[in-house]
Amino acid sequence: MSAHITCQDVLDALYELIDCEECDRRSGLIDAGSVPGPDARARALMIQHVATCPHCTDALDAERHVRALMRGCYESEQASPALRARIVASISSVSVTWR
Repeated sequence: MSAHITCQDVLDALYELIDCEECDRRSGLIDAGSVPGPDARARALMIQHVATCPHCTDALDAERHVRALMRGCYESEQASPALRARIVASISSVSVTWR
């Protein structure tokens, strides 16, 4: 990834960027090349871009807000072991292409 980050770069990687904020394990897996996504340098460049771009700041804040609302709605709910296994299996089978 070049040192010049565009709004489209941030929007294309928005979910992965937030996943990395919320889960150090995911960041480590990406940085090790085990799973696709923006590496530490790309994440730092994107965060720098977001800090100076109102459009990307709004997009990132909106996604953070939605995730916080979802966690708040379901934090007291526990998935059954069978459902949890299906979710984990589907999450592990999803692949994201990083451009």
